[in-house]
Amino acid sequence: MGFEHRPELAAAATSRELKAAPRHNWFYFPHSYSYRLVNEILDSWEFPQNGILADNFSGSGTTLLTARQRGLLVLGFDLSPLAVTVSKAKVASYKTVQLNQAMNKILSHQAGEVSHIPIRLSKAFTQEEVRELFKLLAPISELRSGTTRRFFQVALLWTAKEFSRAVPDGGWFRWKEWPDRSREIRQSFESRVFCMIADVETVNWLNDVPPARARLADARKLPLRAESVDGLITSPPYPNRHDYSRVFHIDLLLLGLSEAKVTKLRHESIRSHVEARGPNGYKRRLKDYSGTESIHSVLTELPSDSDPRIEQLLKGYFEDIYLSLSEVQRILRPGGRAAYVVGNVRHAGVMVPVDKITAELASQVGLSFDVAWVLRLRGNSAQQMGLYGKVQSRESVVILSKGSG
Repeated sequence: MGFEHRPELAAAATSRELKAAPRHNWFYFPHSYSYRLVNEILDSWEFPQNGILADNFSGSGTTLLTARQRGLLVLGFDLSPLAVTVSKAKVASYKTVQLNQAMNKILSHQAGEVSHIPIRLSKAFTQEEVRELFKLLAPISELRSGTTRRFFQVALLWTAKEFSRAVPDGGWFRWKEWPDRSREIRQSFESRVFCMIADVETVNWLNDVPPARARLADARKLPLRAESVDGLITSPPYPNRHDYSRVFHIDLLLLGLSEAKVTKLRHESIRSHVEARGPNGYKRRLKDYSGTESIHSVLTELPSDSDPRIEQLLKGYFEDIYLSLSEVQRILRPGGRAAYVVGNVRHAGVMVPVDKITAELASQVGLSFDVAWVLRLRGNSAQQMGLYGKVQSRESVVILSKGSG
């Protein structure tokens, strides 16, 4: 298999470079890759300026924003309302006059009492902090412009992270404790908005720049015509048992989702964690699927006393990756390229070569494997290293192509 080591791109596999990048730093996921990796991939493809790019797991919108900054037409899809809200906010065009007017309206709003607070929010914030957050959320939700509303929603979501006692830690979060800080929330929000407006003044688009679109959709069934895009750059969730509906539970509640809708999202997500369920209506598309030798080898190596949910997780995860790749094959034009940023994982001491399996599954759906860039070698979870010793795991970009005829 063709592996090419690219250690100079190791930092680009992380969110580190997003922290100081205008618009990218409005809201990013801890396991995001950098805009620099997207640019490196597009440059290596010599991607045409009139080409259409897609991202079927758009996350916090790094691919979308980077593509729009290059003047490309780009389409993003994700099952999470949080991901779609953040992506739309990052790639939108704004008028700073309107943002300032909206900010004045938000700050002058006289909010009433909060009628219902989800239990998890009342655990993450004090009663006074929740009241301050909802004093800002209420006028934001009343803004008529969806574009402006999303801008301020993202500002408030990132602000809330500073005060939330639910601190993300791997696939869940740790509960912290500290005194009430409700008096700081409004000032922190104002500071955040001020920085975001400064970014808009630095990075904005003229009317002749192609739009970037993000919408709710499942990567296993994309709302796109066959052979309609020229390229795709994405990163599906890794099969590391991280449940992002839990990691971002507080954000989803502040965005307005009910507990029932968060649970529904958890069940419908890609099966990278044990609570996700098999997708409905896809059995016909899986009738010819039988896995790969590498998958069977991993499942055989799992110890007999390992958690039975691990085998179920891995089987389901690779079924979902197969379904997503079959959609990529369908929507790519002949000669189109795709890049999947993936990370190998370890379960019960057994290494799962996700990059190799992804390439094998791509071949099954009719895509050609070109090369895998090995970006970096990562450690394993503390639990895995404590029980089974340290073994480095590859994080790679699997680059694929569709034949021209």
